[in-house]
Amino acid sequence: MPLLLSKQISPCAAYAVWNIQETNQVLLSMVDEEIPTNMNPTRLAEWIVGRILIKSLCAQFGIDYQGVAARETGKPHLIGTDVEISISHSFPMAAAMIHKESPCGIDLERMRSKLIRIQDKFVNDTETAYLNNLEKLCAIWCGKEALYKIYGRKKLSMKDETFIEFESDEIMNGLIKKDGDEQRYRIHYEAVKDYYLAYSI
Repeated sequence: MPLLLSKQISPCAAYAVWNIQETNQVLLSMVDEEIPTNMNPTRLAEWIVGRILIKSLCAQFGIDYQGVAARETGKPHLIGTDVEISISHSFPMAAAMIHKESPCGIDLERMRSKLIRIQDKFVNDTETAYLNNLEKLCAIWCGKEALYKIYGRKKLSMKDETFIEFESDEIMNGLIKKDGDEQRYRIHYEAVKDYYLAYSI
């Protein structure tokens, strides 16, 4: 199976990345849970691989996998546990993360010129030095998506309520400012093929 990356970040957290090359028929043979019937083939492949990755990460920590369900906000959670998970997909790539103690976020995105066209929608005044820099814009997008997934609730503005500061070529400092509250996170980012991957650490 084309598992590109699998890494334990800490005693409590790990992530994995998959490059989808299988047919849906092959993928369906790898899961034994109820399959949605209202998805197009690409979305279904992403859905299946997300579950395969989460199940594999659960096995790594000795966690009984009973499936993944969505909360009212849409954030996925691991049925029957308090373990935090996060899933991302940008076909043909998919990624998943698990953390036994804290909310987590993972995101991957292909470096596409579209990010330059929409940069005004997610880059704020503290990040203008990175305008028109596709690599940095992709890293910022991924970092902000990871923050959004950590936040886990709707109505969070990527432009006005999430902030990214680059600490190094591998670490970003992320900030969520919402309703007078501030939450700070360290986010790792790296290039994977022609994608950027970001996850909380």
